[in-house]
Amino acid sequence: MSCVIMKFLSVINRSTLGRYVNCPWMLISAFTVLIMQSTIGFSQLDSLQIVIETTFSQREKAVIFNQLADKNLDKDIVVAQKYADSARVIGYSLSDYNIISNAYVNLANSYYFQGDLDSALYFFEKSYYSISKTKNKNEIAAALNRLGLGYEAKSDYSTAAGFYYKALAIYEETQNHKGLAEVLNNIAVISDALDLKEEALEYYYKSLKYFDLAKNREGMANVYNNIATHYVDKGNTDTASYYLEQAIKIFIEYNRTSEAATAYLNAASLYQEVGKNKLAKNYIDSALIFYEYTNNIHGIANVYSEEAKRLTQKGDFSNAIKLLSKSLILREEVGNLNAQTQLLKQISDVYAQNGDFENALVYYQKHVSLRDSILDDNTKTLISELNIKYETVKKDKEITILKKETQIKNTNNYLLILIISALVIIVALLFFFLRTKIRLLSSQKEYYEQLEEYNRLKLHQQESKRQFLEKEIDIQQQINEFQKNKFETELELSKRELVTTTMQVLNKNKTLTEIKEHLISLISSDPANKKAYKGLSRLISDNINLDSDWEQFKMHFEKVNVGFFDNLQQTYPELSQGDLKVCAYIKIKLSSKEIAQMMNISVAGINKRLYRIRKKMQLEPHSNIAEHLDTLTNSSSAFPNKSTN
Repeated sequence: MSCVIMKFLSVINRSTLGRYVNCPWMLISAFTVLIMQSTIGFSQLDSLQIVIETTFSQREKAVIFNQLADKNLDKDIVVAQKYADSARVIGYSLSDYNIISNAYVNLANSYYFQGDLDSALYFFEKSYYSISKTKNKNEIAAALNRLGLGYEAKSDYSTAAGFYYKALAIYEETQNHKGLAEVLNNIAVISDALDLKEEALEYYYKSLKYFDLAKNREGMANVYNNIATHYVDKGNTDTASYYLEQAIKIFIEYNRTSEAATAYLNAASLYQEVGKNKLAKNYIDSALIFYEYTNNIHGIANVYSEEAKRLTQKGDFSNAIKLLSKSLILREEVGNLNAQTQLLKQISDVYAQNGDFENALVYYQKHVSLRDSILDDNTKTLISELNIKYETVKKDKEITILKKETQIKNTNNYLLILIISALVIIVALLFFFLRTKIRLLSSQKEYYEQLEEYNRLKLHQQESKRQFLEKEIDIQQQINEFQKNKFETELELSKRELVTTTMQVLNKNKTLTEIKEHLISLISSDPANKKAYKGLSRLISDNINLDSDWEQFKMHFEKVNVGFFDNLQQTYPELSQGDLKVCAYIKIKLSSKEIAQMMNISVAGINKRLYRIRKKMQLEPHSNIAEHLDTLTNSSSAFPNKSTN
């Protein structure tokens, strides 16, 4: 523990943090992470080494090798790969595909962290094929998710999404909350990359919900980091800052050094972009702590160079030169000549901005000299390599070249002629094609214009026809209405005339009957005038039975009851003319007494006739003839009911 504290203090003394750090809590956080990471990391590695030395089970050894490989990924990639390969060998000897798959995952991660995506994908695929043999759904889904990450890193989003959604379906089936959260987070990242901002945010929040259900705060921190990047892209720096702070706190809490450093750099980039240089510098210094603690020379040099740019913008040229000098020393230690030339140019620019043109010229000359020396060395190396290759194959090809020289010339000429001819043909074909295409387009345009005009005229014609038909229908409706009204008027008039005629005949016959009865009484009282009275009575009877009355009645009756007599005679051909008269009188609802007056016979005679009519119609003796006639002729009467016949 004390050695860790001493190392941390030496880091601060060797760096410029004491001068520039303005955020004590960030130093405390970084210090805490380093101590806990070192303590836990060393204790875990030591305990694992002890277990390896004492255990006799090959399976246990393989599991521990995989754990050691995972622990060394952030410390020593080479050592991590050796442990992973040892686990893989034991796994194959035991045919344990879980161990084999985990070993391939560690190998893939080692290449993934180094940026070798092709190798990483290769081992991710090996891991997937290995775990597929176990039929373990959750592990298969995890392997699919890792394949998606590999393709996502190569920006092959469609392939990545295919693997993600396959994993998502499996996790939904097994209800694995942590797996669902990880896949949803990855889908959200792809959605963000494709500028599907709303969908991305929805997936992020779903991922947070499942990480919360799984009680996985480290996963939530990764989502917070991604959400922060999402809001940076949308220009919402306040919300982005909030989520970055949440992510950093969780990473520090769980001693995730690499993730914390990434979050620091993201925060620095965010605040530098929005002009909060002071806050950005605090995060850069926190990242610098981890760079110096892990002795990452390139990272330290990059931080010095970036800090120098910030100081130059502020006009602090002296401290900028000091930081650039430190960065230059580090670049010289690792022998990165290209980076040295860039630093020399940056130092020259700083001196020039400060007005120190003498030093600016000195460093610019150094920059040019180093750049030229690199160019010369590179050129010499390139020429030497080309010359060696040329001399190696020169003797083998010399005879062949001499023999084929003429053939090559002829071939070249022939090819040249062919190429020129082909070009001419292609140009001609293109010209013909374009010309034909233009004509075709023009014809199509003209055709569509004509078709459009035709359709317009057709629509206009259909509209005119429709309007004409509407008018014609309207006129026909008016005619029908007029004819209907006319028919109803005529029918009503006929009904009235029928009623009038009937009443007149009834009244006439009634009067004449009364006169006849009076004459009969006179004959009884005055036998002397009996002969004269009988002649007068006969005249009255003849007048009652006048056919003209019946013909007039029949004319008006048939106007109201069209086809009555024809239908009745066709149905009952045995009916006599007298029967037809009785049926007509019954149809207009005359009583037996009125019928007797109309026909100048007694009521008893009418009843006998009605009996015979029922018999001819095959009706019951006391059935209602009027109802039967109404049913038979399907016509309504012009008169109200007076009696039942």
